[in-house]
Amino acid sequence: MSDFGIILACYQRDYSFVKGCCASIRYFLGEVPLCLIVDGSFSTEDLQKTYGVQTIYRSQVSQAVLRDKKYTSSTKMIAFWESPWENFLYLDADMVVWGDLLKFSDFESYDMVVDRHTHIHSEAETKKWFFDGDRLETFFPDYQWRERPYFCTGIFFAKRGLFSLKEYERLINLKLSHPKLFYGMDQGLLNLMIFRAADQEKIRLGFDNLQIIVPDFSVEYLGKTYLVKDSGPNLGDAAPIAIHWSGEKPFASRSSVYSKPMSFFRHKFLEDAGSKNQLINQAKLQLEDFNVYKHKLLKRVTTGHSTSMLSS
Repeated sequence: MSDFGIILACYQRDYSFVKGCCASIRYFLGEVPLCLIVDGSFSTEDLQKTYGVQTIYRSQVSQAVLRDKKYTSSTKMIAFWESPWENFLYLDADMVVWGDLLKFSDFESYDMVVDRHTHIHSEAETKKWFFDGDRLETFFPDYQWRERPYFCTGIFFAKRGLFSLKEYERLINLKLSHPKLFYGMDQGLLNLMIFRAADQEKIRLGFDNLQIIVPDFSVEYLGKTYLVKDSGPNLGDAAPIAIHWSGEKPFASRSSVYSKPMSFFRHKFLEDAGSKNQLINQAKLQLEDFNVYKHKLLKRVTTGHSTSMLSS
């Protein structure tokens, strides 16, 4: 595939997961070009040396609406205007590839391919996970927001330059002035951008089964369907997919979440980077996880929360 690469976004506390994600890409998809968009100033030298990943730091992006965090712009949105390639696959950090995901790319037929959700969201679900549709009508009276296949925006295929940066800036300012209008950093806003553009025939939009959302399934089901043996992943009859831990994160020692695929690929990254001792590698993963636990604990102590530090 010409002029194509995979883009991932991360900040420091999910950097350990993005290394696992990159390892899964190399395992299943070979030497496809990789680009990491980083929110922060930490080093990504180990990924650069191990997998040849190029890095775009958010602080170095030219457009203020994409660069400055005061605009509450999601890091992944940088990909639409700053992608090194005309065509790209975007992945969140808390995912791993499971099989040949590139079979779903079809840039001749579509400008963007997004996840096909399992059902059409109710109005209450749309308000909870995407945006307040009733309030949205005030600003976009011609947009029919009900009964749409809105999706979790952790994965999509897209072409660079699909959307107007001025239009995006308008939406960001709308989000800032009406904080309860959209859900999340990008999920509601990006879904609105995509479906409005498709309605206006500005983009050709396709759908496919791109991801499985881990919190929607039991640990038992996931363990049987996405089996990891000592020798590695056992694809079995599972279709190519991205496994997405959009809720509780797949820490190596967390028993409440099926984390084996991510743990396998986090180990795989360490091995590919030259660290072959399994006991040492396990200790490295535990230390990475502890640093995240520590941050969450400190945050909860300072904000007065008393819930378990392992709950999310």
